[in-house]
Amino acid sequence: MKQFQRTVFIFLSALIFRSFFVAIFPGPNYFSGITDSFVEVAQNIINGRGAVTYVDIAPLSSHTSNFVYAPFYHRPFGYVVFVLFPLLLSSNLIIIQILQSVIAGFSSILVYALAKKITSHNYAVMAAYLYALWPLSARFEISVLPDALVSFFLLLTIWCLLKNLEEEKPLVWNLLAGISNGIAVLMRPEIALLPFFLLGAFFVLKQTRSLIKKIILFAAGMLLVIIPQTVQNYRASEGHIIPLGIGNGLSMWEGISQFGNKFGTVFGDEHTAEHEGYENWGFPNGVKRDQQRFQEAVDIIVSHPIWYAGVMAERIPVLLTPDWIMTRKFTPSLKEYLDESPNRTMLTFFAAYSVSTAIRVLLIMLQYASLVLALYGFIRSGSRQLLWFPACLIFYYVVIHIPTNTEARYFYPAIPFVLILAAEGLRQFRENNRQEIALIKNESEFK
Repeated sequence: MKQFQRTVFIFLSALIFRSFFVAIFPGPNYFSGITDSFVEVAQNIINGRGAVTYVDIAPLSSHTSNFVYAPFYHRPFGYVVFVLFPLLLSSNLIIIQILQSVIAGFSSILVYALAKKITSHNYAVMAAYLYALWPLSARFEISVLPDALVSFFLLLTIWCLLKNLEEEKPLVWNLLAGISNGIAVLMRPEIALLPFFLLGAFFVLKQTRSLIKKIILFAAGMLLVIIPQTVQNYRASEGHIIPLGIGNGLSMWEGISQFGNKFGTVFGDEHTAEHEGYENWGFPNGVKRDQQRFQEAVDIIVSHPIWYAGVMAERIPVLLTPDWIMTRKFTPSLKEYLDESPNRTMLTFFAAYSVSTAIRVLLIMLQYASLVLALYGFIRSGSRQLLWFPACLIFYYVVIHIPTNTEARYFYPAIPFVLILAAEGLRQFRENNRQEIALIKNESEFK
């Protein structure tokens, strides 16, 4: 009964805390353009138009518009399916945020369940409550974006893999892990390569028995989820093989200029649209243009490998440092503020937006404190081999994003795994302190 009560309290803590953020940030206000693109397709399905999006296919040079309903295939379809059901009940997007808050409550329970296998029970409870009340996660997970759901399916995937190590009939858990990971891929396609990194954890754990079967079942679970959209995209795009969506080529091409325009590329959606000559990167001829930009990006990177290695190194702090998600509704970014007038400085920004500045600094401090504790916990407890699962996932999130085009929000789904390792790091830190204090006390008594 006590165990059940603790689980309920963890769930309610996460739900109530996120509901507080829903009250502050109702509806789409963080990357609202992405939100609108998914909601629009869901509403078109509800209204009987099918899985189509309403886009302007006229070239920008024509200075006219030509809006048409075009097949939706430029983004993964998972979030459309998710928002479809609450939109059947109400057109108010707050209902989606509430549903995501409920899912975040279950994510907190999964953090507790995973942490129990990795660290001590008390610190597993701490990890769960940290995540339930972590402000950056709470704010992010009520944003009406597919990214907001990824943490739950990643946690579920790792939980299934750990069950695989415990059960007498483990292979079913690999299939379920594959299905869960496949759903995460339909939200954010970069998760597709995660199994290769998780495979490394099995080698560390020396769980190579039936490994081929496990890999096959994991892959089968993913394919069960991904193949239907791949077939639909093939039909909708008139014969192009698009497993999940397009845009990676343009993203990589754009990313070359992330820290200043280079080699004929540009950075930013508006500049890219001007370069491409169309308002929307996916239509018309989006597949062909994406492939061309991908090849251009690869050619540039191959020609300047040392320079690009430096760019990737620069992206790491961008990825790991929280952005303005918590205060953007009320306060411009520092760059936007400084660009508006040459007389503006960082000091005038701090004076004008002192509360927002304090919140942003606090978020950065929390993020980096958790990362340092997580690294400390992993280094000190490397012999506790189950730590390799969250560690591999965090490492994957870094290395998969820095080669292309980086934003801080890309790392947010990995936060629960950081907090699991951070809880273990805190446990190690406190135990080491106790041992040192006991040693000093014994030495003083001996003297």
